[in-house]
Amino acid sequence: MIKYIVVDDEPNPRELLIFSIESLGLPFQLVGEAKNLMEGVDLIRKEKPDVVFLDIQMPEHIGLKIKSFLNEEEFNFKLIFVTAYDQYTIQAIRLSAFDYLLKPIEHTELSACLERILNERKTENTYQQLKTIENQNVIVIKSHEGTYFINIHEIISITADGMYSKFQLTDKVILSSKPLKVYEEIHDKLFRCHRSHIINLDHIEKLEGQNVVLNDQQQYPVSRNYKTDLVRILKKS
Repeated sequence: MIKYIVVDDEPNPRELLIFSIESLGLPFQLVGEAKNLMEGVDLIRKEKPDVVFLDIQMPEHIGLKIKSFLNEEEFNFKLIFVTAYDQYTIQAIRLSAFDYLLKPIEHTELSACLERILNERKTENTYQQLKTIENQNVIVIKSHEGTYFINIHEIISITADGMYSKFQLTDKVILSSKPLKVYEEIHDKLFRCHRSHIINLDHIEKLEGQNVVLNDQQQYPVSRNYKTDLVRILKKS
Protein backbone atom coordinates (compact mmCIF):
# COMPACT_ATOMS: atom_id res chain seq x y z
CA MET A 1 0.00 0.00 0.00
CA ILE A 2 1.06 3.57 -0.67
CA LYS A 3 0.83 5.65 2.50
CA TYR A 4 -0.42 9.22 2.20
CA ILE A 5 -1.37 12.18 4.36
CA VAL A 6 -3.53 15.24 3.67
CA VAL A 7 -2.63 18.69 5.00
CA ASP A 8 -5.39 21.30 4.64
CA ASP A 9 -6.80 23.84 7.10
CA GLU A 10 -10.35 23.38 5.77
CA PRO A 11 -12.02 20.14 6.96
CA ASN A 12 -14.55 19.83 4.13
CA PRO A 13 -12.03 19.88 1.24
CA ARG A 14 -9.78 17.60 3.29
CA GLU A 15 -12.53 15.04 3.80
CA LEU A 16 -13.67 15.32 0.19
CA LEU A 17 -10.16 14.61 -1.10
CA ILE A 18 -9.84 11.57 1.17
CA PHE A 19 -13.26 10.29 0.08
CA SER A 20 -12.34 10.80 -3.60
CA ILE A 21 -9.08 8.88 -3.21
CA GLU A 22 -10.78 6.00 -1.41
CA SER A 23 -13.60 5.85 -3.97
CA LEU A 24 -11.09 5.09 -6.73
CA GLY A 25 -10.25 1.75 -5.09
CA LEU A 26 -6.50 2.11 -5.60
CA PRO A 27 -3.89 0.83 -3.12
CA PHE A 28 -3.56 4.08 -1.16
CA GLN A 29 -3.74 4.12 2.64
CA LEU A 30 -4.48 7.26 4.67
CA VAL A 31 -2.10 7.47 7.63
CA GLY A 32 -2.98 10.93 8.91
CA GLU A 33 -4.53 14.36 8.49
CA ALA A 34 -3.27 17.79 9.53
CA LYS A 35 -4.91 21.22 9.59
CA ASN A 36 -1.76 23.34 9.23
CA LEU A 37 1.78 23.09 7.92
CA MET A 38 3.53 22.49 11.24
CA GLU A 39 1.14 19.67 12.15
CA GLY A 40 1.83 18.29 8.69
CA VAL A 41 5.59 18.44 9.25
CA ASP A 42 5.22 16.54 12.55
CA LEU A 43 3.01 13.97 10.83
CA ILE A 44 5.55 13.50 8.04
CA ARG A 45 8.28 12.83 10.58
CA LYS A 46 6.10 10.37 12.48
CA GLU A 47 4.44 8.43 9.65
CA LYS A 48 7.05 8.76 6.87
CA PRO A 49 4.39 8.83 4.10
CA ASP A 50 5.02 8.03 0.46
CA VAL A 51 2.75 10.87 -0.71
CA VAL A 52 1.78 14.22 0.81
CA PHE A 53 -1.24 16.18 -0.44
CA LEU A 54 -0.55 19.73 0.73
CA ASP A 55 -2.81 22.78 0.56
CA ILE A 56 -0.91 25.95 -0.36
CA GLN A 57 -2.96 28.72 1.24
CA MET A 58 -3.10 28.10 4.99
CA PRO A 59 -2.87 30.29 8.13
CA GLU A 60 0.54 30.94 9.72
CA HIS A 61 2.64 29.13 7.10
CA ILE A 62 1.74 28.59 3.44
CA GLY A 63 2.38 25.14 2.02
CA LEU A 64 5.14 26.42 -0.25
CA LYS A 65 7.33 26.88 2.86
CA ILE A 66 7.51 23.14 3.51
CA LYS A 67 11.07 22.88 2.23
CA SER A 68 12.20 25.17 5.07
CA PHE A 69 11.10 22.73 7.79
CA LEU A 70 12.35 19.36 6.55
CA ASN A 71 15.85 18.08 5.95
CA GLU A 72 16.99 15.96 3.04
CA GLU A 73 16.26 12.62 4.71
CA GLU A 74 12.77 13.69 5.80
CA PHE A 75 11.85 15.00 2.33
CA ASN A 76 11.67 11.53 0.82
CA PHE A 77 8.08 11.56 -0.49
CA LYS A 78 6.06 12.68 -3.47
CA LEU A 79 4.68 16.17 -2.92
CA ILE A 80 1.33 17.13 -4.46
CA PHE A 81 0.11 20.68 -3.98
CA VAL A 82 -3.62 21.27 -3.73
CA THR A 83 -4.90 24.84 -4.16
CA ALA A 84 -7.88 26.93 -5.14
CA TYR A 85 -5.55 29.70 -6.31
CA ASP A 86 -4.08 29.33 -9.78
CA GLN A 87 -1.70 32.22 -8.99
CA TYR A 88 0.48 29.71 -7.13
CA THR A 89 0.97 27.47 -10.15
CA ILE A 90 4.30 29.03 -11.17
CA GLN A 91 5.69 28.74 -7.64
CA ALA A 92 4.56 25.13 -7.44
CA ILE A 93 6.31 24.40 -10.72
CA ARG A 94 9.47 26.12 -9.49
CA LEU A 95 9.39 24.04 -6.32
CA SER A 96 8.95 21.00 -8.56
CA ALA A 97 6.16 19.23 -6.82
CA PHE A 98 5.33 15.80 -8.25
CA ASP A 99 1.96 17.27 -9.22
CA TYR A 100 -0.50 20.01 -8.32
CA LEU A 101 -4.28 19.90 -8.30
CA LEU A 102 -6.65 22.85 -8.56
CA LYS A 103 -9.75 22.96 -6.38
CA PRO A 104 -12.41 21.86 -7.00
CA ILE A 105 -10.43 18.76 -7.90
CA GLU A 106 -11.63 17.02 -11.03
CA HIS A 107 -12.07 13.26 -10.76
CA THR A 108 -10.04 12.64 -13.93
CA GLU A 109 -7.16 14.84 -12.74
CA LEU A 110 -6.98 13.05 -9.38
CA SER A 111 -7.21 9.63 -11.01
CA ALA A 112 -4.42 10.49 -13.46
CA CYS A 113 -2.24 11.76 -10.62
CA LEU A 114 -2.68 8.58 -8.56
CA GLU A 115 -2.05 6.37 -11.58
CA ARG A 116 1.24 8.16 -12.22
CA ILE A 117 2.24 7.56 -8.62
CA LEU A 118 1.50 3.86 -9.05
CA ASN A 119 3.61 3.82 -12.20
CA GLU A 120 6.53 5.28 -10.26
CA ARG A 121 6.42 3.12 -7.14
CA LYS A 122 10.08 3.62 -6.50
CA THR A 123 10.01 6.90 -4.60
CA GLU A 124 12.55 9.42 -5.81
CA ASN A 125 14.41 11.66 -3.42
CA THR A 126 12.46 14.87 -3.89
CA TYR A 127 14.95 16.97 -1.97
CA GLN A 128 17.77 16.06 -4.34
CA GLN A 129 15.43 16.70 -7.26
CA LEU A 130 14.74 20.21 -5.97
CA LYS A 131 18.44 20.97 -5.58
CA THR A 132 19.14 19.71 -9.11
CA ILE A 133 16.43 21.92 -10.56
CA GLU A 134 17.63 24.99 -8.68
CA ASN A 135 21.23 24.48 -9.75
CA GLN A 136 20.72 23.52 -13.38
CA ASN A 137 18.01 25.93 -14.62
CA VAL A 138 15.50 23.15 -15.09
CA ILE A 139 11.75 23.74 -15.30
CA VAL A 140 8.89 21.29 -15.06
CA ILE A 141 6.48 20.80 -17.97
CA LYS A 142 3.27 18.96 -17.21
CA SER A 143 1.55 17.25 -20.14
CA HIS A 144 -1.05 14.54 -20.57
CA GLU A 145 1.83 12.12 -21.20
CA GLY A 146 3.55 12.86 -17.92
CA THR A 147 5.91 15.37 -16.33
CA TYR A 148 9.12 16.47 -18.06
CA PHE A 149 12.16 18.09 -16.48
CA ILE A 150 13.60 20.34 -19.17
CA ASN A 151 16.74 22.46 -19.15
CA ILE A 152 15.99 26.07 -20.08
CA HIS A 153 18.57 26.02 -22.88
CA GLU A 154 16.65 23.21 -24.62
CA ILE A 155 13.60 25.46 -25.02
CA ILE A 156 13.55 27.42 -28.28
CA SER A 157 10.03 28.80 -28.05
CA ILE A 158 6.63 28.33 -26.42
CA THR A 159 3.50 28.95 -28.48
CA ALA A 160 -0.10 29.23 -27.32
CA ASP A 161 -2.33 26.44 -28.60
CA GLY A 162 -5.78 27.22 -27.23
CA MET A 163 -5.63 26.50 -23.50
CA TYR A 164 -2.42 24.51 -24.03
CA SER A 165 1.19 25.51 -24.74
CA LYS A 166 3.44 24.00 -27.38
CA PHE A 167 7.11 23.77 -26.37
CA GLN A 168 9.52 23.74 -29.31
CA LEU A 169 12.66 22.12 -27.93
CA THR A 170 15.97 21.56 -29.64
CA ASP A 171 15.09 17.92 -30.32
CA LYS A 172 11.30 17.55 -29.98
CA VAL A 173 7.93 19.18 -29.34
CA ILE A 174 5.98 18.86 -26.07
CA LEU A 175 2.38 19.97 -25.61
CA SER A 176 1.86 21.28 -22.09
CA SER A 177 -1.55 21.03 -20.46
CA LYS A 178 -1.19 24.56 -19.07
CA PRO A 179 -1.84 27.94 -20.80
CA LEU A 180 0.95 30.21 -21.99
CA LYS A 181 0.58 32.72 -19.14
CA VAL A 182 1.83 30.10 -16.67
CA TYR A 183 5.28 30.21 -18.26
CA GLU A 184 5.54 33.97 -18.85
CA GLU A 185 7.66 34.75 -15.79
CA ILE A 186 9.14 31.39 -14.95
CA HIS A 187 12.70 32.23 -16.08
CA ASP A 188 14.52 35.40 -17.14
CA LYS A 189 15.73 33.76 -20.37
CA LEU A 190 12.14 33.33 -21.56
CA PHE A 191 10.71 36.50 -23.12
CA ARG A 192 7.13 37.07 -24.21
CA CYS A 193 7.35 38.72 -27.63
CA HIS A 194 3.70 38.38 -28.62
CA ARG A 195 0.42 37.39 -27.00
CA SER A 196 0.86 33.93 -28.56
CA HIS A 197 4.62 33.43 -28.28
CA ILE A 198 7.41 33.21 -25.72
CA ILE A 199 10.96 32.92 -27.04
CA ASN A 200 14.27 31.93 -25.50
CA LEU A 201 16.65 34.91 -25.62
CA ASP A 202 19.63 32.59 -26.00
CA HIS A 203 18.25 31.27 -29.30
CA ILE A 204 17.76 34.63 -31.05
CA GLU A 205 19.64 34.94 -34.32
CA LYS A 206 18.40 38.34 -35.54
CA LEU A 207 15.59 40.89 -35.65
CA GLU A 208 13.91 41.54 -38.98
CA GLY A 209 11.40 44.37 -38.79
CA GLN A 210 8.52 43.19 -36.63
CA ASN A 211 9.80 39.61 -36.52
CA VAL A 212 12.50 37.80 -34.61
CA VAL A 213 14.39 34.90 -36.19
CA LEU A 214 15.58 32.15 -33.88
CA ASN A 215 18.41 29.74 -34.60
CA ASP A 216 15.96 27.09 -35.76
CA GLN A 217 15.28 29.55 -38.63
CA GLN A 218 11.67 30.05 -37.56
CA GLN A 219 10.24 33.57 -37.48
CA TYR A 220 8.09 34.86 -34.63
CA PRO A 221 6.12 38.13 -34.61
CA VAL A 222 7.14 40.80 -32.10
CA SER A 223 4.34 43.04 -30.86
CA ARG A 224 5.09 46.76 -30.64
CA ASN A 225 4.45 46.63 -26.90
CA TYR A 226 7.31 44.15 -26.48
CA LYS A 227 9.79 45.30 -29.14
CA THR A 228 11.29 48.17 -27.14
CA ASP A 229 12.05 45.86 -24.22
CA LEU A 230 13.48 43.21 -26.53
CA VAL A 231 15.81 45.69 -28.26
CA ARG A 232 16.98 46.99 -24.88
CA ILE A 233 17.70 43.47 -23.63
CA LEU A 234 19.61 42.54 -26.78
CA LYS A 235 21.75 45.68 -26.58
CA LYS A 236 22.80 44.71 -23.06
CA SER A 237 23.75 41.17 -24.03
